[in-house]
Amino acid sequence: MIKSTGNVISISGQFTVAEFHRLLAAIHNLSSVRGYENIILDFSLCTSAFPGPMLAVCSQISLLKQEGVTTSLILPTTDKLSRLFLNANWAYIIDPKSFEKSVFKGLKQVPTTQFRNSEEQFLAVNSIMDKILGSLEGFSRGDLAAIEWSLNEVTDNVINHSESKIGGFVQLSTFQRNIKRVEYVVCDAGIGIPRTLREAKPEITSDSDAIHQSIQEGVTRNKKSNQGNGLFGAYQISSVSEGYLEIHSGNGSLISNKKGGLHIRTEPIPFNGTLLIACIDYSNPDLLGTALKFGGKPHYPLDFIENKFEDDRGKIKFIMSTEASSFGSRKAAEPINIKLKNLSKICSNSRISIDFEQVAVVSSSFADEVFGKLFVEMGPLLFMQKFEFINISQTVKSLIDRAITLRSAAGL
Repeated sequence: MIKSTGNVISISGQFTVAEFHRLLAAIHNLSSVRGYENIILDFSLCTSAFPGPMLAVCSQISLLKQEGVTTSLILPTTDKLSRLFLNANWAYIIDPKSFEKSVFKGLKQVPTTQFRNSEEQFLAVNSIMDKILGSLEGFSRGDLAAIEWSLNEVTDNVINHSESKIGGFVQLSTFQRNIKRVEYVVCDAGIGIPRTLREAKPEITSDSDAIHQSIQEGVTRNKKSNQGNGLFGAYQISSVSEGYLEIHSGNGSLISNKKGGLHIRTEPIPFNGTLLIACIDYSNPDLLGTALKFGGKPHYPLDFIENKFEDDRGKIKFIMSTEASSFGSRKAAEPINIKLKNLSKICSNSRISIDFEQVAVVSSSFADEVFGKLFVEMGPLLFMQKFEFINISQTVKSLIDRAITLRSAAGL
């Protein structure tokens, strides 16, 4: 429920995609109609909040700040939801005077990140791909490439088409256990898909039609500089993988999922920007080969592995000093274990050189979590076939040897 009293907007119950239009309408009413220069968002009675609608709020508030309107935030009273607002960076974006920027380092999410140019977009996408590689298991290299391609295309649309004064926001959520899927959200405060496409296709009569056309192959406002395959490819990847996709822009919304199929509707309250929520299920094998087809031909883009780890000969180099946040704890070692395990599987024909340059010492728990566990799980022969250590000091080598010996003796 959304309720306004003076310059305070109260959000109670669940804050889902169904509510964000009404909240943005209330914010617009207080700032543009009633002229308030400070708006208080009271989430104290909110029981749940989701990345999609929250990024829509963050983008519009960031735009208001450029126009001289400030916002204050009252956190949810429940500890779990309050921590989510802080960790996801929503609190900082809404009320930077009261809250610090998130430094959350959890394995399964990347906090909301703002990008305003191509360099920041590149860093944001790489951060997300790095998080996926170090937190999830059971995907192929093609799956990873499909996720990266989709993220790159959607965030690139923000830079090249949205004309958003605040750039865009992106957030990642990953899911493990029985459900192998990745969800990401991208949002901007730009001119929106309908206005963008009408520049090239003036025959478009409704915002809902514009959004429907945006997921068709080859649809773009500028055929000379763009292929028009970004949203088409993102839709295909989500659809083929039996995930879901939502797009909200202007007065139009598109929702696609396995259960309900594709639905396009007209919203009574417009969203001045574009919000995209995409879920990719990577339990479907060969996702990239079946999803990314342009002009009937499969498309295989450069991927994160090739750009970050492979040399010209296809050899994998893993630079430990840049991959690990520290070398003193088991927690810091967990994503390194998963990254090396993933690289050994998805680059099955390549040997991995682990470079220890500038690493003077590692803790016993770090060595055990990474190398002791990998050695026992893979077996001695495969471990030695897949990994080689370079630029390693005798101290670090001795600690790794000891960790492997103890872990092997324990048989765990």
